[in-house]
Amino acid sequence: MKKIILTLCLFTGIALAQPGLSLGFGPYHGMVSAEYTMLDEHLSANFHIPWYDSDYDFVGGIGVAYRFKGLTGPYVFHTSEWVNGTFKGFKVTFVNDVPTNYEETIKDINYWRLVFGLGYQHMFATHFGAYFEMGFEFYAGNGSYFTHCDFEWGTLDNEQLVFPAGLGILVEF
Repeated sequence: MKKIILTLCLFTGIALAQPGLSLGFGPYHGMVSAEYTMLDEHLSANFHIPWYDSDYDFVGGIGVAYRFKGLTGPYVFHTSEWVNGTFKGFKVTFVNDVPTNYEETIKDINYWRLVFGLGYQHMFATHFGAYFEMGFEFYAGNGSYFTHCDFEWGTLDNEQLVFPAGLGILVEF
């Protein structure tokens, strides 16, 4: 009986879901995202592409947000993104401050980017709105957690804290 009730609740939540698309940049919405808003416009889940870089094979993620007052108002969010690819670079050997040997290096990248944050969304019309969001990010990879990823070199470190912010527009259907 519990499975039937759970299944009915799931189908009801999906049937009452409101799809949406967003374009902009930000830690929850990403560069482009497809989103479903459920539970009387309070809970949202999305699939997004956070950014694009030709050095990486795949960068994509999912996110979940809880909206306190529906589609217009503040929200809290969490995103999880997978950064995967093969990074090609050069290792340089120096002798007396003169580069003497260039060795090509190939490194496989397989990191998770996790972001927790706050945002504010305002719907100007029933189906059109804008958002602003800010979060705290950290990375899981190489057997540990890190606060910064240098995407130019494909390395993780704890040299700095990053608070990604973003804004954009969205369309709800």
